[in-house]
Amino acid sequence: ITGILKQMLETMQKNLAEATEQENAAIQGYEELMTAKEKEVEALTEAVESKTALIGKLGVAKVQMKEDLDDTQKELVADEQFIKELDTSCATKTKEWDERSKL
Repeated sequence: ITGILKQMLETMQKNLAEATEQENAAIQGYEELMTAKEKEVEALTEAVESKTALIGKLGVAKVQMKEDLDDTQKELVADEQFIKELDTSCATKTKEWDERSKL
């Protein structure tokens, strides 16, 4: 009976050592995985923050470009009006010159 009990004890101790070793390996694997995932989360967080900042900058640039477009369109209307007035003025001046030249 003592031999059987000793053999059972040795088997149980061997099984316990194997289970402990496997558990330690699993813990180490888990810790490595967590470290890798934490680094991945940090990298992705930085990417999100940089893209959020880029979105803000692009939003500001878009508003500025719309304002520039509006200003340019207003200037275009003013320039076209100026050209019409200039054409009228030139026609008048040409007429006046023709009349003076006839004299």
